[in-house]
Amino acid sequence: MSTQQQLRSKHLRVLLIEDNPDDAILVERHLRHAGLSFTARRIETAEEMHDAMLDPDGWDVILADYHLPDFSAPEALSLLKETGRDIPFIMMSGAVDEETAVAAMRAGALDYIAKQNLTRLVPAIERELKDAHSRRLKRGAEQALRSSEERFHRLVQAMPLALLIADSSGRIVYANEGVERLLGYSQAEIETGVLTLNRIFGAGNSHESLLKRWARGSGEPLEVECRTSRGTIVPVLVGAARLNREAPPEDRQFVAFLADLTEQKRSDEIYQRTEKLAAAGRLAASIAHEINNPLEAVTNCMYLMGQSVMSDEARQYLQLAQRELNRVVHITTQTLRFYRQSTHPVETNVQDLLETVISLYDARLRSNSISIERRFRSAPPITIFDGEVRQVLANLVANSIDAIVPRHNGRICLRTAAARDWANGRTGIAITIADTGSGMDARTARRIFEPFFSTKDETGTGLGLWVSLEILEKHQGSIRLRTRTGHGSGTVFRIFLPFRHKAVESAEPPEALKASA
Repeated sequence: MSTQQQLRSKHLRVLLIEDNPDDAILVERHLRHAGLSFTARRIETAEEMHDAMLDPDGWDVILADYHLPDFSAPEALSLLKETGRDIPFIMMSGAVDEETAVAAMRAGALDYIAKQNLTRLVPAIERELKDAHSRRLKRGAEQALRSSEERFHRLVQAMPLALLIADSSGRIVYANEGVERLLGYSQAEIETGVLTLNRIFGAGNSHESLLKRWARGSGEPLEVECRTSRGTIVPVLVGAARLNREAPPEDRQFVAFLADLTEQKRSDEIYQRTEKLAAAGRLAASIAHEINNPLEAVTNCMYLMGQSVMSDEARQYLQLAQRELNRVVHITTQTLRFYRQSTHPVETNVQDLLETVISLYDARLRSNSISIERRFRSAPPITIFDGEVRQVLANLVANSIDAIVPRHNGRICLRTAAARDWANGRTGIAITIADTGSGMDARTARRIFEPFFSTKDETGTGLGLWVSLEILEKHQGSIRLRTRTGHGSGTVFRIFLPFRHKAVESAEPPEALKASA
């Protein structure tokens, strides 16, 4: 079916702006004779025009007499434009002159028909209906394109990866919000054209080498370093592709995706440092184990010497040597216990655990005149991975000693007691380690559990408290901090360990295995 046939088969709604009923009858008769199916409504005033525009069924075409007593076709056309509707508007007049026709077309009428010659009316209506249909299709396509572009834009802006588009000169012509989050460059900098690949990737990864790789189609991910707007360096994984492959070299554009590798690099470094610490612990335990054998031989020899006849002065020296040798044996024993791997949870007395930690630091405590105050309340044993919790306590005691050493003659108070976590109702044991050291300011206190954050310059790894927090979370415990600087300075750490937690329950053998053991 042709377009003309489709239009003729459609039932049209015609709005007829005409004050002469006879002229209106002539127009309707002409349309019927032409084979058009329609429904017409005749109006004469602006008020009626307003009401007609509110009709929910709408209008397919408007035929307007140029001159009416209280209204006119140009006024009607102006009202139509205010509604924003695209309805074919054809002006008609009984007195046609060139000036009137030109004025009508300038006003926006799509055609101008003389009432004395209506032969052009039906072709004009069919043509304008066809054009209006084409305009609606075009607007629909444009709206669909805009919607698609908006969806794509929202998707690109919301994606977690940083995305940028560069031209053949290395200038950044587009960047999503991920670029601002990752590198700090604002949209204003990008829109001015001052941001380039060379500025982002630096001389070590010049934009020429990157563009050459991308131009060859080598879009395989590449680890590079990016420079942020603040001048800091961020490791990223870059994947790129050429957008317009058919364009000449000078008009080519490239899209690059940047994934932040900071956390991955940090995790790798944490893992390596943790492995080094574990290796150092295993080495210390191995050395302590090897020392035990000659220590036992020396102890036996000194015992035999003590059975022989010797002067009082020599016996005093022997007793002094025996006491110091006992201290060496005690230290090596505690070192072995400290670094022994905890593969299974065991029932542990927390007070004994604290005593083993104090023994390790006994020499530092005495050499720096630091006293230990024990306030141990009666508490039942607790089932924990004792080696891991011992590491937590050792970290806290070591930090207390480091905080006191510059001030001399300090005190560390150790408290234990049965307690309850009121947040979840669990019962357990509270361990408090308080010192009279220099304390921490608010900024330091907020960051102490961050990996690699340290106040000890080159001597600190920044991992002790971070690892301690991981261990306590594994035991479903908690740690709280109170600290202040200045007069009456000091720091208090309070640890809570529940009696029962998932880490212990998952590590314990089933009841059937316990019974058969």
